[in-house]
Amino acid sequence: MEGCLDDQFVIRIMKDKLSSKPCRNQGFVLDGFPKTYEQAKELFNADEDEPEDTRSKLPPFNKKIIPEFVLSLNATDAFLKNRVLNLPESAVEGTHYTQDQFPRRLATFRENNVEDETVLNYFVELEIHIDHIEITSSDDMEYLIVMEKIKEVVGDARNYGLTSEELEEEERRKADERLKAVATEKAEIERKEANEAASRVARWEEWSKRMEEINKLEQELLEAQTVPLRNYLMKNVMPTLTQGLIECCKTKPDDPIDFLAEYLLRNNPQV
Repeated sequence: MEGCLDDQFVIRIMKDKLSSKPCRNQGFVLDGFPKTYEQAKELFNADEDEPEDTRSKLPPFNKKIIPEFVLSLNATDAFLKNRVLNLPESAVEGTHYTQDQFPRRLATFRENNVEDETVLNYFVELEIHIDHIEITSSDDMEYLIVMEKIKEVVGDARNYGLTSEELEEEERRKADERLKAVATEKAEIERKEANEAASRVARWEEWSKRMEEINKLEQELLEAQTVPLRNYLMKNVMPTLTQGLIECCKTKPDDPIDFLAEYLLRNNPQV
């Protein structure tokens, strides 16, 4: 990145990133930049609109992005060169860790970080404690020891979680999702109830239609079965019975049943 952009652009990008909410709330780790005293000074220098603390004897710096811990991993040039030589080609390909480039870059780093002008001097001036960790081996056990030393300095990994604004936004999002879920469930229930009601109405109409057809068939069957009986009564019973009823109404006897019975016996056409 340094070989592609001027320091001023790199520093501007880094400042914007370090000032972002994730970095300010969850922390950050800087590795490989800044490489020099001047880069560190430009990166962490106080903003123009930040009020200056006249009581402090320290150089002005940006309190919002200044690192809380500074770790210096120290190794000899011989160790570093030997480590690069033993890297697999897949890890070296496309990087500056080749046999030709790495020694030149290491020499440039040493030239830019003489005893009184290293990037560490900047943090010393700000009275930020620097923890020096010596690297003497590249085996896994050595790396575990180094990680334990780092944990002793910075403590266990911490997850600061979301900011209050992000938590509020998350709560609003969840509340909206719950409201949408409730509305969707309510709409689904109403749709099912409407479908069931329509189905009940359709079944009732179909049942009523069938019952009407059944009643009609029963009525037609009953009428068909009673025609011979009606004809029989109309021919053999109703004429004499009707005349007897008329005579009973005219006479108005004390015992109309007995009168009607005697009338039918006297006027029986079969006798």
